[in-house]
Amino acid sequence: MIIVTTHTNTDFDGLASMVAASYLYPEAVRVAPAHVQPSVRDFLAVHWDMLQLRSRNALNVSEVERLIVTDTSNWERLDALDELARRDNFPAIIWDHHMTPGNIEAEEEHREEVGATVTLLLERMKARDCAFSPVQATLFLLGIYDDTGSLSFPNTTSRDAGMAAFLLENGADLNVVSAYLDSALDARHLDIFSRMLSESETFAIGSLQLGVCVQDTHKGLNMLPTVVSKFKEIKGLDVAFGIFPMSARKTVVIGRGNPKMFDVGTLARVLGGGGHPGAGSAVVHAPTDAVRERVIELIRQAPGREIPVRNLMTKTSECIPAGVTIREAAARLAHAGRQAMLVVEDNHRLLGSFAKEQTAKIKQDRQWDRPVTSMIRQNLPVIHPDQSVREALQLMAHSELGFLPVVADGRLIGEITRSAIILNMYDF
Repeated sequence: MIIVTTHTNTDFDGLASMVAASYLYPEAVRVAPAHVQPSVRDFLAVHWDMLQLRSRNALNVSEVERLIVTDTSNWERLDALDELARRDNFPAIIWDHHMTPGNIEAEEEHREEVGATVTLLLERMKARDCAFSPVQATLFLLGIYDDTGSLSFPNTTSRDAGMAAFLLENGADLNVVSAYLDSALDARHLDIFSRMLSESETFAIGSLQLGVCVQDTHKGLNMLPTVVSKFKEIKGLDVAFGIFPMSARKTVVIGRGNPKMFDVGTLARVLGGGGHPGAGSAVVHAPTDAVRERVIELIRQAPGREIPVRNLMTKTSECIPAGVTIREAAARLAHAGRQAMLVVEDNHRLLGSFAKEQTAKIKQDRQWDRPVTSMIRQNLPVIHPDQSVREALQLMAHSELGFLPVVADGRLIGEITRSAIILNMYDF
């Protein structure tokens, strides 16, 4: 087996370069470390299946015959691969942009001083005319932007910028990139940010979580849009507006939101400004209190954009009846080509799920003839058809199935898959 992996505490460049490397070595299995950064974990909660990753815990190291490593060259930074380090003349390939060599003795090494490791791999992919989807393009752009501060850090090179442009030409989604990346603030902006967290108004309209905050400020603060973005993120809001008085009759309004759920740009245009669905701003020549009241009024009047689960759900393709044996259930899984299926009673009441991996617990042949209900996983995350796709996305992070059962009146009526959520996130 050939595997491609990256360092623990994986950032977006590590993940992106690992996935990109598999395009150059198509026989390699993508192995994700167990410990990744929080923003990467959130990304993988939705994209795991599409990226065709295998967890480190599911890997039998004794089967590994060759290793491809990205974004590091040290054994200590890999996830429990010491056994490979102890092998004599073990074949390894390194792709890295850190110029200090590590202790992995590679048969082949690609090390150049660029802002992100994924840049090196993308250049090779472009030369080979490798085809990839907008989702992969977005991940690769996340890798470049994460390690270069969105092309603003001193380590950024023209090669990074060139590959960023190449990715945008191939469908990378900047809205998704912005949702997963973070930006640092200086002391002055941090002071405003801290005050916003403690002095804001938050309220709900349906399942939409909104926030408005008025803060005195002063000239020379050019990162107020970032402050509002961070305020929205930390508060867990769908829409956030910062209102900043500049004089007695001049007020700046900056809005940030989820474009799938609320059109911030339209509201900003009503105030005399502009923007797009995910971001907008306006300079309003009116007292701050009047502007605040107007913003809240417009928020309450604006139509929501939330998509209910019922719009994206599909009928459950096949279920396992509660009365069958474990042997029969395993056969149904194999016939359907699925790793897991739902177990239901005759009236479609959901009992739990049965997964192929659970059969590994069977030690005696007679156990195969026990009822499948003796081996099901219960208390699955489920969702109602009238709940929002946003709520489905949150629940998906706690689901091991790759989909969520949709339940109404105690009965299973369908499922919503990761693929459906991804198609809703990206404009294919």
